[in-house]
Amino acid sequence: MIDKDYASYDLMEQDISVVASPGIRPGLSRMAKCLKLLGNPQDKFKAVHVLGTNGKGSTASSLASILTASGLKTALYTSPHLIHMGERLRIDGFLVEQNKWQEAWEEVKSIIKDNFAAEDRPTAFELITAVCFLIMARENVDVAVVEAGMGGRLDATNLLGNVALSLFTTISLDHTSYLGTTPSQIAHEKFAVIRPGAKALYMGGPDDVEDVFIARCMKMVAEGHIFSRECVVRPRHLSLDGVVYDLWTSRGNCFCALETRLAGAYQTQNTALAAFGAVLLSENVFPSINRKSIRDGLLSARWPGRFEVIRLNGKTVILDGAHNPDGMKALAVSLKSALPAKEDVVILMAMMKDKDIEGALEKLEGLSIRKIICTQVPGLQRSKQAQELAIIVQEVFPRSIVAIEPELQRALDEATKDNGFIVICGSLYLIGAIKKIMGS
Repeated sequence: MIDKDYASYDLMEQDISVVASPGIRPGLSRMAKCLKLLGNPQDKFKAVHVLGTNGKGSTASSLASILTASGLKTALYTSPHLIHMGERLRIDGFLVEQNKWQEAWEEVKSIIKDNFAAEDRPTAFELITAVCFLIMARENVDVAVVEAGMGGRLDATNLLGNVALSLFTTISLDHTSYLGTTPSQIAHEKFAVIRPGAKALYMGGPDDVEDVFIARCMKMVAEGHIFSRECVVRPRHLSLDGVVYDLWTSRGNCFCALETRLAGAYQTQNTALAAFGAVLLSENVFPSINRKSIRDGLLSARWPGRFEVIRLNGKTVILDGAHNPDGMKALAVSLKSALPAKEDVVILMAMMKDKDIEGALEKLEGLSIRKIICTQVPGLQRSKQAQELAIIVQEVFPRSIVAIEPELQRALDEATKDNGFIVICGSLYLIGAIKKIMGS
């Protein structure tokens, strides 16, 4: 459940922004210094490091749920948040109390002000990560499932000290200004986090990316596994209520009718990847993981904002943070699989300026889209202006009605006045803003 009283978290986030260096600044020296002054809290628990381009959050959430069901005190750290910063850290599925956040932040802030020049302070993401590592250590968690930010060797999360498993979802183009302009280049950055002698698991594909993964595992003498080569998944049922599938693994496991409430066709692969990660962790790392805890964990996993189905004013609304071509392709597949044949949909959309907007929109072309409402995320400079987005949308969808409504509440009212299914997508920032309006 999301805490509706998020004002205190907003104030803390503003305070962090004031103290932090602005923007994205790749490098580990600032974060390493900060953590050392805090007593290196990141070394005090085992961790699963989750990286990739799409599917990180739902995979991490599913695995964390399995670990909790296995009797392990489990922290889950993800980003970005949808409504308030407190969502980024959960322990055994529950949000951490705001006063614990505040206590940890005050300690981190004091260290930063006393030991860092203003121009060389950690970024906001680094500071939030440091706060969460400190809380995890103070709460004596058994294991932390930590989703990387941008991901790669210079990501703040790469300072985790006791990584039992590096888990990689799909690898595709994203953050090209920092990670590289080809999947292979990005893969080199992402796979650089694989730890010597530890376990590593990659979703798989394409061949050149798999080659990078294998080479890195060999260099680090790591136990490497490629999900697509070692596992077989057979979907059984897909609906707006979730997915059911069978899973066979190279370790001799046969899971019939695994079920998750996470909807969307892509959740078959994401949750199966989490299940196989749990199987690997059950070998010599967390022996309490078993078949029952894997089943129970997948069934209890929740991940808002990713093919999340809600009812609003008698209408079915699907919230999905898809924001790049791969994410939009997955959304389109899920809609085709879960909705009645030839069902018209209304799309409410906002996208960020730095994304491949045209490439993402093209992945939706096979859908029966009656109307697309272009809006923008209030107060966010990265958000593409609704009028500018509409020009691109109209070029890709010349036969669909394209409406422009920069004001988000009016855009939502416009979307929900029509009959049929409503899809809200294009950015997790948009999903968060919509949830605030809805009072989630």
